[in-house]
Amino acid sequence: MHLIELKVSRIVNEVKKLFDVDIILLRSRETLAYLFSELYNPPPEDVSISNVLINTKSSYATAYISLLDYHRATETYSDTHLIDFVPVFSHSLTLQSGVKVLSSDEMKREIENAISSAKAFATDFAAFCEQRLCSNIKPIIEVLRRRKVDAELELIRRAIDTTEKVLVNSLMFISPGISERALSGKLIEMAMALGAEGIAFSPIVAIGKNTAKPHHIVQSTVFNGCEPILIDFGVRVRGYVSDVTRMILPKRLCSEYVDVEGDALLISEVIDSVIVNMKPNTTVSAIDSVARDKLKERGLDAYFIHGLGHGIGVDVHEPPRISSNSRHTLLPGDTITVEPGLYFFNKYGVRIEEDVYVDENGGKLLTTSPRILYL
Repeated sequence: MHLIELKVSRIVNEVKKLFDVDIILLRSRETLAYLFSELYNPPPEDVSISNVLINTKSSYATAYISLLDYHRATETYSDTHLIDFVPVFSHSLTLQSGVKVLSSDEMKREIENAISSAKAFATDFAAFCEQRLCSNIKPIIEVLRRRKVDAELELIRRAIDTTEKVLVNSLMFISPGISERALSGKLIEMAMALGAEGIAFSPIVAIGKNTAKPHHIVQSTVFNGCEPILIDFGVRVRGYVSDVTRMILPKRLCSEYVDVEGDALLISEVIDSVIVNMKPNTTVSAIDSVARDKLKERGLDAYFIHGLGHGIGVDVHEPPRISSNSRHTLLPGDTITVEPGLYFFNKYGVRIEEDVYVDENGGKLLTTSPRILYL
């Protein structure tokens, strides 16, 4: 079964457990990006499908897609027979192949007719349910998106594997004189050569004092041979992403950075403590507290200035958000990052980020490379 057919089937089955509807209308960006992950490119391109109608009896789906991406979609999903792609443009026309292209107004009328003729319908777009009687299924899809199936997990594993190869191989290119910007370019080049379809986000490459900035943007800062380097990197494979952070340390650190290795080892211990406590139905705020309490023992909790992690999937930041004020609980199938850090402004920072899968028994590491890479 094609991954998209599996996703449609999961949505239909879960909706039918709660609601007696014969039509499902999907139109939120999050849902469409999840459903058509192979087509999805984060902004500025985003997802090119605007609406999807699903017949709950047959699980047959009609997807209304921008004419610009119509042929890409039909090629990508040529082996599935449960989805009909309808191209949409500003005005109606007919392609040389005979395929009719709907105008935006024609699409709206077609969707309205389908909804009007249904005895009941459900949608992930809450505004629709303010105007007419329908069932809001956005919470259902949010849970489905979190609970990764094996096929999704395999794509995330592939993305992680590529990312870790890039991080380990980056040591070959790091020598005195290389800049953050040049190293960032090398990471992207290696990732694409290894089969990545794109990067998950702009790489964070921070040298020396720049490691104290959690969301540092690469600059022309040059590595002189004795500074710590923080790399936060991820790639995209068939729409699914990885997100991994490693500390790279030279064998001899400059005098102002002699404490970096000890702090990095402490962060690694924090990660281990967190993973041991990751069980289904545990509140994520409790997981966040495990990390902060461990750092508090050393009087360092005030230097951990962001949440502990987040979900990953077709987007690099998905629910659940792992923080002290989050109300989420861990679910079997969650794939999340665990990324504690310490940041000493204008001095240095350390962060290590692992990707973790939560099954019925607890957290399982997906990342396998050394957390500290030595030059």
